[in-house]
Amino acid sequence: MKRSSLLVFAAALFISASFEISQASPNEQLDQILNKMQESAAKIKTISADMEQVKPLDIGGSEKYRGRIFFKHVAKNNDKVMIVYSLPEGQTIWIEGDEITLYQKTIKQAIITSRRSAASKGDEFSFIATPYTSIPELKSKYEIVYAGDEQGLAKLELTPRNKSSVKQLTLWVDKTQWLPTKYTVIESKGGTTTFTLTNLAINKVITDGTFKAKYPKDTSVIHK
Repeated sequence: MKRSSLLVFAAALFISASFEISQASPNEQLDQILNKMQESAAKIKTISADMEQVKPLDIGGSEKYRGRIFFKHVAKNNDKVMIVYSLPEGQTIWIEGDEITLYQKTIKQAIITSRRSAASKGDEFSFIATPYTSIPELKSKYEIVYAGDEQGLAKLELTPRNKSSVKQLTLWVDKTQWLPTKYTVIESKGGTTTFTLTNLAINKVITDGTFKAKYPKDTSVIHK
């Protein structure tokens, strides 16, 4: 649940218009990136994108997830999200406000929890729950470093200042839209997961009904 829910918000991070930063110092560049991303975040109403989630396994190979993510911003602390997975097929996540629902068709089970409950267990919901967090608030929770550009993408490294289930977060920001399109999570207990977003559509119409959890009446519902 944790790795899937991390991805839920990858598409809802900061976005901003194109901005020239090449003449600034590293610290100035970081502040410019964050400020311009936040400025443009306020213009986002909806995002949809294809996503891939990959986690290397200790025994070799990797664990992979693929699907389509839909995001709609209503107000602060009120974002709506749905992920429809094609791999594994039959798994869907809905998030509306504080409530998170994970439905697994193959076992006819729905798990209902909340962002608040997940955050209390140490998951990084405080970072990825909204793209509208202020820069001072973000910096109070994370040490942020602009690590330069990599293949044309601005690379940001974020280290939690307090105890966390995550050791480090790395964002690769598309410099044409200033939207993170690649995102790596290094967990405190070991393990790395990389999320990649492609085929983004911004501010297209997505109805509220998209984000209402829907599953058969004979589904086993578990509250956590």
